Amino acid sequence: MKKPFINFIFFLLLIFNCRLYASANGDTTGIIPYSKYINDNMPQHIQEFKEFVSIPSLSSLPANKKEVERCAEWLKEKLQAKGLLNAQVLATDGHPVVFAEWNKAKGKPTVLIYGHYDVQPVQEAMWNSLPFVPKEENGRIYGRGASDDKGGVVVAIWAIEAMLKKDGSLPVNIKFLFEGEEEIGSPHFTQFVTTHKDLLKADYAYSVDAFQKSDTEPEMVMSVRGAATMEFTLKTANRDLHSGVFGGKLPNAAQILSQLVATLHDADGKVAVEGFYDTVQPMTAEEKAMAAHAPYDEQKELQEYGATLFSGEKGYTSVERVWYRPTLDVTGMWSGYTAEEGFLNIVPGSAHCRIMCRLVANQQSDEIITQIKKHIATHLPEGVTITYKDLGGFANDAAKFSTSTDAFKAAFSVLTKLYGKEPLLMGTGGSNAAVGIMMKQLNLPMYSFGFLQEDENYHSHNEFMRISDLKKGQYAFCMLLKYIGEKK
Repeated sequence: MKKPFINFIFFLLLIFNCRLYASANGDTTGIIPYSKYINDNMPQHIQEFKEFVSIPSLSSLPANKKEVERCAEWLKEKLQAKGLLNAQVLATDGHPVVFAEWNKAKGKPTVLIYGHYDVQPVQEAMWNSLPFVPKEENGRIYGRGASDDKGGVVVAIWAIEAMLKKDGSLPVNIKFLFEGEEEIGSPHFTQFVTTHKDLLKADYAYSVDAFQKSDTEPEMVMSVRGAATMEFTLKTANRDLHSGVFGGKLPNAAQILSQLVATLHDADGKVAVEGFYDTVQPMTAEEKAMAAHAPYDEQKELQEYGATLFSGEKGYTSVERVWYRPTLDVTGMWSGYTAEEGFLNIVPGSAHCRIMCRLVANQQSDEIITQIKKHIATHLPEGVTITYKDLGGFANDAAKFSTSTDAFKAAFSVLTKLYGKEPLLMGTGGSNAAVGIMMKQLNLPMYSFGFLQEDENYHSHNEFMRISDLKKGQYAFCMLLKYIGEKK
């Protein structure tokens, strides 16, 4: 009896919040008409969700290309079945994009909703259940992609379904845009958006690839960092050499790489690459205030991750560094032999390094990569050759979002009504290529409006999505679209 009782209480709380919304906006029906449809159809929707999650749409694995395409077709068919128009799978030079719209709200704004249907790879041995055989347990659906981002995708679609079934129409025009390459850095998304600018025109834009702080606390992300990745190889000889015969007379690639990497930062933790900070703007008073109010416990984080101290650029708090300052991190160095390969006395003839930069507004990834290459060339000793590997994607722009737009005000107001408290305004140290691309190519800020939670093991084993959040997200999108439609 425990589970049905908890679901009933949550249902009552949702209805209570929806009544607050109706009262505040002078709407006697408010969002209530959709509650019965949403609840009555949850069993069917859960089965639909499991079917979606069962498709191994791993964009990073060439062997799964057909599965990614199958997932795109599955989405297109569902969008058509729910009453969306012009549903289509649009080709790119990589994995396809799924688009659909509803354009019959004459004179009303157009809302674009973005998400992605591709998922991260899996280490199956670490899972408690098969990652592509979704399991329902304790109010959760376990499976790869359940949280990131298939849960967000279906929530928005189901909300549209509920409104069309109950009202026969929508209060606004809708465009759905679901990408198949987010997990590999969206390498073809810029080209897609540039080619389809007319198709993607909208007045409001929201990303479902986004979080709530907790079950009871909403969140909106107001900035994302950009990214630039590079990999290079140093060679000092055409093969590894005997350390007794050649040690001390031929250069050691591993040692040279270590010395080179040490030049990338100064003693105060700043990046020592010339020009790296030239376009970085100082933090605004609003950004400092947002960072200061972030619910963040430094000591708890140190304990959780087994670290003993924080490091990085001096003069900034941990939150400020992660949200608003650029970084250059060595994400991998390898050379010589590992313990698993045995014990060999060699002078390594080659060494490899991968670097990831997280960038802030006004920094351009191609310019940063050029600056790093110049730095390396300056510090590279004689007798060493260097080659760079093209990593394809993983180069995107940062983005910041204003609190003065109608799109922000709509989401902020709806989340406040739904949760009974204002959403936390947060930055993130992570990157989302699509967000920066939409801002740059369409001048369209894409605000976060999602219901994932930080403990849901996305990008890790035993990923899951809460069924309660699959419900909550539908209510939120119904409220959001009604709010926008009534304001215009």
